[in-house]
Amino acid sequence: MADNFDKKLNILVIDPDEDFARDVQLFLEDSYYVDIRQTIDQLDYTIILNHTDIIIIAIDSVDENFIKLIEQIRNNHRKIKIIIMYTYISSEKEVEQKLMKYIDDLISKPFDVALLKTKVDSFL
Repeated sequence: MADNFDKKLNILVIDPDEDFARDVQLFLEDSYYVDIRQTIDQLDYTIILNHTDIIIIAIDSVDENFIKLIEQIRNNHRKIKIIIMYTYISSEKEVEQKLMKYIDDLISKPFDVALLKTKVDSFL
């Protein structure tokens, strides 16, 4: 019988920059199962199919439409951890406060991959 401690988490990395997503995948795949995608299309299906535990979404900027999408993901998949990697977040505190209600962590880009691994490990 397999021990629960042996179970690797399933991580989904979403970034339009395929090279960047592959770099993140290569860095994390020793410890986790990592899938990558360039778009958020049909995300619910992918989450269910891959038994996703953590989603890492890279985005250039956060707006109201993105927050609504994250809210929908959170409502449909309450146990999933969501990390947002961003280049720019609106200087309006209201936008950041809304986003923080639905995600587990924020990382600004560019970032240290060791920091990302530390944050992912903290969800264990």
